[in-house]
Amino acid sequence: MFLMRFKLPVGTALPITDDKISQVEKYMLQQPEVDGVFSVVGGFGGDAVNQGQAFVTLVDPGKRKLTQQDLVKKFRKELKHKIQGMEIVVQDLSLRGFAPTRGFPVEFIIQGSDWNKLNEVTNEIMGKMKEGKMVVDVNTDIQPNMQEVQIEPNRTKLAQHGVSLSTVTSVINALVGGAILNGKTMYPKGGHRYEIELRLVANERDKVTDLNRIKFRNNRGEIVPLTELVDMQVRPSLMLISRLNRMRAITVYANPGNGVSQKDAMDYTEKLAKSMLPPGYILKMIGSSKSFQDSFKSLIVALLLGILVSYMVLASQFNSFVHPVTVLMALPFSFSGAFLGLWICHQSINIYSLIGFILLMGIVKKNSILLVDFTNQTRATGLDVREALLKACPVRLRPILMTSIAVVAGALPEALSIGPGAETTIPMAISIIGGVIASTFLTLFIVPCVYSLLTNLERPDTLEVPVPAKAAHA
Repeated sequence: MFLMRFKLPVGTALPITDDKISQVEKYMLQQPEVDGVFSVVGGFGGDAVNQGQAFVTLVDPGKRKLTQQDLVKKFRKELKHKIQGMEIVVQDLSLRGFAPTRGFPVEFIIQGSDWNKLNEVTNEIMGKMKEGKMVVDVNTDIQPNMQEVQIEPNRTKLAQHGVSLSTVTSVINALVGGAILNGKTMYPKGGHRYEIELRLVANERDKVTDLNRIKFRNNRGEIVPLTELVDMQVRPSLMLISRLNRMRAITVYANPGNGVSQKDAMDYTEKLAKSMLPPGYILKMIGSSKSFQDSFKSLIVALLLGILVSYMVLASQFNSFVHPVTVLMALPFSFSGAFLGLWICHQSINIYSLIGFILLMGIVKKNSILLVDFTNQTRATGLDVREALLKACPVRLRPILMTSIAVVAGALPEALSIGPGAETTIPMAISIIGGVIASTFLTLFIVPCVYSLLTNLERPDTLEVPVPAKAAHA
């Protein structure tokens, strides 16, 4: 499932918006990959008459040839040519994340003091973003050029004609905005209770010239038109003025371009926007972008803490500060194997593959532990380092290969899965498989070499060599 957002020019009537979105529905339902469409015209609150949304449900992956990303690219391109005059933004709901914002992969705000300057800078940044190929569907919540009628009471004229300001405001509010008669009074009809609202009919209040027909009776009983009491101007305005932390802010959101990772798109956007910001204006990543950054930082911290805790546990197990380093030498080779596996299988470094990296820390150390522990036991019988390694390596080769093959076989079904949700398990499984294979073959050569070198740093009492029986009797 994915979400399509539609936006027409400000001031577009609701029937026109409905007609445009109906054309989108007709096109989408003709596509064999689409299972259903649920659209909303005017927003869920009904207040955005020039906007709409559509939830598109696709058939199961096994029943279509194209992936969801390929279909989104196809629909975006074809609808842009088929339906003119409407902006279409497509959002993959699986990338939304848990955020109170719209949840696009690339989402940031620009803050400043002057609203006109802020709007100008934002438009320039969005224009540069659209010129490149790193991001697509660049859009914002701000809708400029909304025509607003500003009515300013002329207190001198009000006093001359004998009309109070409260009378002008209440009449305009009732005739244009609508007012409920008698406060909260409800009138029964057919067993139900209805509110009675006083308001001009739609075709008598949708033009600026209709305001000229409103008249008032002054305190002398005379009829005075509205134009004799107020000054009216039509100026461009905004439908929404947003703030964050008491500063005016504009939100910009986008999707990564074709073949571009979320991190690359975020880095490109952040660098571009900051280079164009004037003094006094700031940029902040929010929503899914902020969650993405926080999640990566948390996982990296967890990875480093895992290595530290592993060293502490191994140091207590081997009663040595040296041999834990030998065991942990398997980690760099496992990470290189995981990176290579992700590159070969065209997978990105994401949250799921990083979880696979953390799992690798506990899996690949077992090869080194098996080798180092048995070598220590062999040295305890009186053999030197070289002889102990030559004896321990062939003996421990079989259990190392058996456990590694078992891990790879267990992760293989997830790496080859094609069902719903497979995109979350595939990167994790591939990172585990690549890391285990690389660490298994490389540590068989690297760990013995490192072990033989680091034995020069051992304390003399690290290994207890038993005394022969004859020497003990003498």
